[in-house]
Amino acid sequence: MGYYGLFKYGSGVLYGIATAISAVDPIEGPAPGGNKFVITGEGFDPRQWDDEFTGAILNPAKWTDISGGSGAITTGANHLGLTTGVVVGSVAGVQSVVQWGNTQGEIRAILATPVAQPPANVNVLDFQLYVDASNYVTVYLELTTTGVFTLHCESWMGGVMVDEFKNLTPWTVGLSMFKLLRWGTDIYLIANGSVIWRTRNFVTTAAYFQIYSANLTSAYDVNTVKVEWFYFRPFAVFQDQPVHDTVVVGDRRIRGIVTASRDVQWQAAAYEGLVDVSVVANGDDTSTDAYEYYYINGLKSINSVQSDVEMDVINDDQLVTPDGEDKGLGGGF
Repeated sequence: MGYYGLFKYGSGVLYGIATAISAVDPIEGPAPGGNKFVITGEGFDPRQWDDEFTGAILNPAKWTDISGGSGAITTGANHLGLTTGVVVGSVAGVQSVVQWGNTQGEIRAILATPVAQPPANVNVLDFQLYVDASNYVTVYLELTTTGVFTLHCESWMGGVMVDEFKNLTPWTVGLSMFKLLRWGTDIYLIANGSVIWRTRNFVTTAAYFQIYSANLTSAYDVNTVKVEWFYFRPFAVFQDQPVHDTVVVGDRRIRGIVTASRDVQWQAAAYEGLVDVSVVANGDDTSTDAYEYYYINGLKSINSVQSDVEMDVINDDQLVTPDGEDKGLGGGF
């Protein structure tokens, strides 16, 4: 039976039943992954940090207003509104009251077409896991002087940028959904349902979530984004491989698709054997040696580094070739 309101995590208390795994089904599957799983237990569906920003004021139990300069936020119209004003160096945004270690937070934002181009690039939407000014992971949409939105991802440790990704393909206006997932020192950015960036370079210190707009070097009023909600998204982990789109059926059941196994070189389908299974929800829980990867017997072609032509892994248990005395004669069945 779970216990209530006793689990201390980061700088706050997570109220509700603490996460505990009771069973993983199935208990084995193929190394390439792809099979369905169900995990039962308790504490899988915490809702206390979700926010749709419907209150007349910002909820002080969940968020701190970090706006500065001429920046300001608004709530109460089913979204969080961010407006920087025209004073250079202004910020309009919020920071979570609680800090997290392993976590996954998601925001849904509506990006409007700007009415004018800024004289210098501005951050229309910045989504962060923030420890302090020297240690943070940031994902931001930048509006350029030509009126184009671009997506940037950066990891900073000790005041030094240790990893980055820039998607120079113009980002479209309208609906965007971003998730930041943290498992240990690994950070994943999931944009509109797809993992588009991953870094293994971050600290393990508990971090806040931040959501803001900023005009750091430009006298330009950034007011083109509305954040409809922030949701805390629980997830399962197989052998340090998070399942970011884990489906929460209820407080006692989650389901999803098992990821491919990995070895220390992060090669797909490279390991078979027992692995730990974890769930990150109302705290973390790990079941040791709860799942076993195995190989599927079948035709495999591993990508070659000895020629100019490279092939990806082919591993299809439905692709059968003759064996025994008929081997090599064709006519697979």
